[in-house]
Amino acid sequence: MNVGIIGTGWPGQQHAIALSSSKRGRLHSCADLDEQRRAAFVKEFGPDMAVGDYHEMLADAAVDAVMICLPNYLHFPASLAALEAGKHVFCEKPPTLNAAEMKVLRDQASERGLVYFFGRQFRFTPGMLAAKRLIAEGRLGNIYHARATWMRSRGIPPGIGGWFTEKKRSGGGALIDIGVHALDSVWYLMGNPRPVSASAGVFQNFAHFVASAVFDVEDAAYAFIRFENGAVVHLETCWAGNLPDEIPEGKYFGRETNNSLLFGTKGTLRLKPLTLFEDQNGALVTVPIKNGSVEDNADSFAAQLDNFLAAIAGESEPINSAEQAVELMGMIDAIYASGAAGREMAIA
Repeated sequence: MNVGIIGTGWPGQQHAIALSSSKRGRLHSCADLDEQRRAAFVKEFGPDMAVGDYHEMLADAAVDAVMICLPNYLHFPASLAALEAGKHVFCEKPPTLNAAEMKVLRDQASERGLVYFFGRQFRFTPGMLAAKRLIAEGRLGNIYHARATWMRSRGIPPGIGGWFTEKKRSGGGALIDIGVHALDSVWYLMGNPRPVSASAGVFQNFAHFVASAVFDVEDAAYAFIRFENGAVVHLETCWAGNLPDEIPEGKYFGRETNNSLLFGTKGTLRLKPLTLFEDQNGALVTVPIKNGSVEDNADSFAAQLDNFLAAIAGESEPINSAEQAVELMGMIDAIYASGAAGREMAIA
């Protein structure tokens, strides 16, 4: 299959690397308004065609699918244009700015018989796959609670042109940027139960760290989400906070913690390092799992691409489906709405 990449920054480069070793697809074209960045991409990856305006790529009948790697506010219009042009779509996270936009994309893909796939390569890391296998084997029993955390002490990103901190272009701050990763990781491992409500606190406390002209998004969000099956998730995420010293210094963003715990009736699973705390005849036993790292991206981009292309070929169900993207954005919407209203919000 011929694949086009829209946006040639870091995410687009990772997908191009994955395509270079794919047996199902090949890099056919790229699109980027930045001429210098586009030229560097062409030099490194050698697509057949390189254009500035992605609509020119979408008009090419030779292109079967596109991978959208643009700033958040461009995800919806680019995805919709691609679907209307008859192309299968892979879009980086967040899939859209809200659930209403995502419902349009889901319906358009369904009506046209196309695959829509949202980017979440962490679902395909060796560690996540090992965790999924343990859960499928029943080692955790019934998962009734999960704690998802991604917090930084000094990590408010400017982005190119400051778009990360401007709500109309980003859709939000820490929650939609890094919190969505933590939330999706535990939700996926829990089996994607249907969310029914969220209660949250959403804060902006560290504007004095921001040099961007506009900062109208949150730097922290804390949420409690209920699911139809009775399970709950506690989510903690922040770009900036005065984090204690038990949280280690990261390379770029000050103190940083990014981890998840899933609590089950037979055992509890920690993702980093991947460890099972298992009840064995009444005794709690620590069982290290050595099947892979949750942070190993080397295989995850390739595995995610293979699932996307296999879904297009009708050989597999998409692991990152359009329906799941709708529910994920529904949770994000409800967290923002709860923070604004100061009460629990239902998820439609």
